[in-house]
Amino acid sequence: DHGMILVTGPTGSGKSTTLYGALQEIDSVDLNVLTLEDPIEYQLDGISQTQINEKKGMTFASGMRSVLRQDPDIIM
Repeated sequence: DHGMILVTGPTGSGKSTTLYGALQEIDSVDLNVLTLEDPIEYQLDGISQTQINEKKGMTFASGMRSVLRQDPDIIM
């Protein structure tokens, strides 16, 4: 029930497309799905998406601390 999936590759290799495709297949009604993105490329229904904005103090580190307080089932 626990694990991690890493999606890696160079720019333009389809990482975002792969991740968004996977998120669309998840039944987010029963799961707490949260994302931290820079930038948010696609809006997804039923998923809480957060835009990273370092100028306003929202870094990936601070965003992750915030996300972990929300009892997530899935983090992207």
